[in-house]
Amino acid sequence: MKHIKLFWESLDDMTTILKKEWFLELVACTLAGFVLGIIFSPKKTTIIGCNNGNGHLDTQLDDQVED
Repeated sequence: MKHIKLFWESLDDMTTILKKEWFLELVACTLAGFVLGIIFSPKKTTIIGCNNGNGHLDTQLDDQVED
């Protein structure tokens, strides 16, 4: 606990970072958020279309209609 307290108190120190460093940290955090969001998101089933039978190819029905 003593080490954590010392670390917490050291966070008040003023430091300077380069804009490039800050930008790369921002990009890394954003990408990590995307990856974690994809990993921990609930699984969804995606269906494209309304399943009303349009475009359904039934070869037996087509043979009966031609006869």
